[in-house]
Amino acid sequence: MASNLLGLRKAAGYKSAGDFAEAHGIPVSTYARYESNPDKIPMERAWQLADIFGTTIDAVVGRQVPAPGVMRGEVQLEYDGLTRESRALADEFREFVRMKDAKIRERRRHEEETPFDALCYQYERQMLAEMGEGNAFGELVVFESEAEARETFRGYLERLAIKKRGGHPTKIQQIADNATIDKVMEAYDRIHSDFAHDGISMMWNAENRGISVEYSSAPAGGGGDAKR
Repeated sequence: MASNLLGLRKAAGYKSAGDFAEAHGIPVSTYARYESNPDKIPMERAWQLADIFGTTIDAVVGRQVPAPGVMRGEVQLEYDGLTRESRALADEFREFVRMKDAKIRERRRHEEETPFDALCYQYERQMLAEMGEGNAFGELVVFESEAEARETFRGYLERLAIKKRGGHPTKIQQIADNATIDKVMEAYDRIHSDFAHDGISMMWNAENRGISVEYSSAPAGGGGDAKR
């Protein structure tokens, strides 16, 4: 079944499915699936899309081709009726709003991510301290690879969560803990990008956090144990 959503979306001024989905609080992958399979759109979502585009549910799910005037939508029709000079002003204002919106989204994203960045730093420092307890002063904790370091950290988080839940955890507690672990690991992936300093690959950006961990292709220890 052919989808009208692509035409409706472009006529409404959204160049990409991602832009439209983010603007209206719909997961990008979900909306992309709607454009590919409009007959699978849930009724409540179909009503929402019809209201957004100023058309009918039949047009949204591809049962009829919407009339050109309907496809344009009220806002688009008003824009089409403006003079060339006024459209230019509207375009400038729209670009300003898009830039402002992008900054707002970035600030909100930063506000949401910052607590988990801090948790990542705290728990990783705690893990490294425990792993390095038997080391001599100045020795680093060595992992065979970055992948092993990541899995070691995730395992540490999972064990720590189990310990803090106690002996009789509820299903809700476990779900909440797993969600927190996923968020902390997202922070881990954000922070642990390739970073080199004096020939040493860092596990943590020492310039910002003050922790450095060396990765070696021929580690002295096994299984992520502290270097002896």
